[in-house]
Amino acid sequence: MIAAIMESTEHRSCAYGLRHQTRCLSAVKSTDGKSRFIIGTQELLKPNEVHLLTFDEDIFEISTTIFSHPHEIWDISASKHDPDLVFTCYKQVIDGKKVQSKASLWRMKVTQKDSEEDDLERIHHHQPRGELEHVLTLDAGDGSVKKVIWQDSTEVISVEDWRICIWDIDTKQGTAKLTGSIETPDKNFKFTSAVMNPHAQEVVAVYGRSIQGWNLSSLKTTFAITDSQPAMLLCIDYNPNRPFQIATGGEDCKIRVWDVRDTTAGPLMTIQDHTHWVWSVAYNKFHDQLVLTSSSDCQVNLQSIVSISTGADYKYGDGSEEGSEHDEDADDQVDNAQEAPTDGLVQAFDQHEDSVYQVAWSSVDPWLFLSLSYDGRAVMNQVPSEEKFKIIMN
Repeated sequence: MIAAIMESTEHRSCAYGLRHQTRCLSAVKSTDGKSRFIIGTQELLKPNEVHLLTFDEDIFEISTTIFSHPHEIWDISASKHDPDLVFTCYKQVIDGKKVQSKASLWRMKVTQKDSEEDDLERIHHHQPRGELEHVLTLDAGDGSVKKVIWQDSTEVISVEDWRICIWDIDTKQGTAKLTGSIETPDKNFKFTSAVMNPHAQEVVAVYGRSIQGWNLSSLKTTFAITDSQPAMLLCIDYNPNRPFQIATGGEDCKIRVWDVRDTTAGPLMTIQDHTHWVWSVAYNKFHDQLVLTSSSDCQVNLQSIVSISTGADYKYGDGSEEGSEHDEDADDQVDNAQEAPTDGLVQAFDQHEDSVYQVAWSSVDPWLFLSLSYDGRAVMNQVPSEEKFKIIMN
């Protein structure tokens, strides 16, 4: 494993290399203000690992704790409520021939060491080891689970090829109870991804070329956009600050932003800055005008969609202020017009040499994000200072 700092006149970044193939990462809840991410490795019929990365901004350095994992990991999801809990979706070979996809919840247990032991490990470049303590396994029977989404500390959603399952979990008792399921609307297409609506009890999934939402209580359809594009959809995210807005990416290299209240109007915005399949899209939860995307063109793109974000709501105000105060605000806006954020590609990050399957924003730092490519290269980057300044000042 190798960590390195890369600097240029434009930006500063930090890279971490794993000696394994990888395709999944997740941001971890922070309790001390430091940004943390977990990565799962994907080696067929070989020992695998979970890497917990901690980024120290003061010294611009990544430290790591490594946990052994018994099977190749295809997806990983950290709890939003407990920084020690993580779901992994993995493939397991049964009887030497049959492959099943399963999902298990683990508790990451890190051995506490004194400062002298920590110093010795740093000197000899030894990464501390931790233990994954098995908590529970989601057993739905068909062996095709590919993703787990946290709804809250006691409810999770699992995405399988042909259905979405809703589970009540008890981490103290180590139990999981299936409380409902949703079948794929089109038997010709498997579910490829899903996301929770952060504003309501709703799950939204993509399958084939379509997007559909379901109420988690009634299990009834909330909206459907069928045949939304000419190619398969691969990823989806929900705007954390603006209800009814989602972003999708797929095999036509495009990102589309949708308002699900009008399913016949077409996308609010279409972005095409990638040259191959788009595997990941992620809204910034602090500033939803910033959207990260990654692709098998080996590139990570930072997009600004300010015109359809909550940032647009405050750009000129609602005109309700009176007198000189409003006039001064208007003058300030004119003065800062050239510095205001605009739609478009903020920056393309080309630090990967293989397909970039996942990007994730830090859970605590609004300007920090991590990208991960199939060759095991993880790169920590920051929003360019110029764009950051524009957002803060406007």
